[in-house]
Amino acid sequence: MPVIDRIAASWYGPRALRRQRDLRAGALAVGALVLLAASLTSGCGPIEYINQVGVKAAGAVSAAKLAQADRYAPYEYTCAEEYLHKAREEAAYAEYEDAIEFGRKAEEFANKGRAIAVTKLSQSAGASSTATPASESHAPAPETRSQDEDPK
Repeated sequence: MPVIDRIAASWYGPRALRRQRDLRAGALAVGALVLLAASLTSGCGPIEYINQVGVKAAGAVSAAKLAQADRYAPYEYTCAEEYLHKAREEAAYAEYEDAIEFGRKAEEFANKGRAIAVTKLSQSAGASSTATPASESHAPAPETRSQDEDPK
């Protein structure tokens, strides 16, 4: 009877040709380093975006709004709001580098607007207290009716 499967023989040739080849330690280290660098750079965009746009820029725009920058520094405040909106739009398209840059600009303009608003508020508060006319500092005299008037 003929034997179909030979157990001792291999279809892949002599055993010396079938030995397992190992990577050198240096090549393995370089591969791991490349993989680590690729994973760090690809995951960094969304994290930095959340920090810059979600925390810093949004907080600065909110602080500018509380300082009434929309009234006293409308250009800077509007610019900050629009940059923040554009940063969020760019992040929606996964353009994190552009979104981070727009977030920095939004934070910068919000801080400028807040500083201008605080300065104008402090000047107006100081000016109103020192520029009070002398006639307003005293209470008005009570009205006296004359005898000639006939109240009807």
